[in-house]
Amino acid sequence: MLLRVSALLNGRHLTMERYCLYALIVVIIVLCGATHQADGLQVKMKMIHRHSTHSPFYTEFASGHERIDELLRLDSLRIRSTPRWKFSFDNQPSAAPSPGEEPRTSFAMPVASGATLGSALYFVELYIGTPPQRALLVADTGSDLIWVNCHASRNYSSVNSFPVFSPDNSSSLSYVPCFSRECHAVSPNFACVFRPKIACKYSYGYLDNSSTTGAYIRDTITLKSMSGRPLKAEKVYMGCGTDNQGQSAVGSGGSLGLGQGFNSFASQTANLYGSKFSYCLRDYLQPPTVRNSLVFGDREDSLSPSLLKEPIQYTPILKGGSSFYYVGIEDITVNGEKLPISSSVWEVDETGNGGTTIDSGSSLTYFTEEAYEIIIEALRVSTKYQMASTASPQRFDLCFNTSGVSNLKFPEFSIGLSGGRRFSPPAENFMLEIEDNMKCVGFSPLRGQSIIGNLLQQNFFVEYDRHRSLLGFAPANCSAHN
Repeated sequence: MLLRVSALLNGRHLTMERYCLYALIVVIIVLCGATHQADGLQVKMKMIHRHSTHSPFYTEFASGHERIDELLRLDSLRIRSTPRWKFSFDNQPSAAPSPGEEPRTSFAMPVASGATLGSALYFVELYIGTPPQRALLVADTGSDLIWVNCHASRNYSSVNSFPVFSPDNSSSLSYVPCFSRECHAVSPNFACVFRPKIACKYSYGYLDNSSTTGAYIRDTITLKSMSGRPLKAEKVYMGCGTDNQGQSAVGSGGSLGLGQGFNSFASQTANLYGSKFSYCLRDYLQPPTVRNSLVFGDREDSLSPSLLKEPIQYTPILKGGSSFYYVGIEDITVNGEKLPISSSVWEVDETGNGGTTIDSGSSLTYFTEEAYEIIIEALRVSTKYQMASTASPQRFDLCFNTSGVSNLKFPEFSIGLSGGRRFSPPAENFMLEIEDNMKCVGFSPLRGQSIIGNLLQQNFFVEYDRHRSLLGFAPANCSAHN
């Protein structure tokens, strides 16, 4: 006997056969829509280095040595310019997709290396408002706030030609009310601005005494999907800086916070791209016309076979005392020999201090003082070349005289990360040519904390999987990462 089940649709009773036919049609429509949508599953932003010809801070250096000098100067600013105030992001609404939910899209930004916010090394280009206005913002994995310069100060130089955002020219802009929950997240005392409208007032400071203050707003950010189609992220919270003080903020285009906080760009747009972003940084000594890319979205199915040299390894992203991305170090080896460094050196203490962060904004790699001394001594003993007779201009602690040597060979250096993963950069990532015939170990001591800088990450594919709290990495041919 044929089993019949009736369903009511538009007042008409349908048999199971007809109901299934309708369901099949709906499934086909959904699949077709998903196929069309998949065309834009990634977004790419141009990632511009500070020393790139595409950067407003471009300077032509006579040699690679001078470029290193400038990177070290910026690093010293970076260490002092960590955001002074920390936002709590516990119990905040998460933009990450639910388990099993498909990301809507993905996108990429070109990243150019440049130091705008005092010490920042990489910029991204995007468009804000309606109609879209071009913005060139610092890409910073160590802060949360998105803010854009809304005021051309008297100190604003035409040499550093960052675009200035005009809020009056954006029809999609809205001001965050003073006494709203969103305002309380960035202004615990519910401070207000009164021009051009009554709105929430934000203030964000840095340890080098630079700061940005202005109205907290919501507006549309326009991006490009990998297929070239425009993608709009609507109602994104950001600061509209009208009072920018100090060397880090004056003349800056603003900052694109990519940290773990709830109000970062990575958090607010996570539902668009599935909470993943990645980059692959090329050699800092490549021609200054070279650009990198910051890619948002799942890349597993689209990675070029010529990009990765090894499978991607994943290590947990840990919570620390700031919005930086923390990883756990288990051991350090030189030529395969584990160094006698106490595990307590790598831990985050009860006050949130310590630990190890991975940072796109610092050039050198910094180790906490106790670990640094042991690492430097192990590299000294394991290197067969004579130590340089004169100190390096940058005051590196360990330098070698390489004159007359054609095929340089340095010790193997490896960092053991949580989960049994190993990050093993090639020697060219940490042995820096400071002068002709002089190579120095590009590590530096830091009190109470360790930082894996961008030079050590060169020619590695690095992926931040925020939804699963994993950091992925693999040796790569970053010139194939367009």
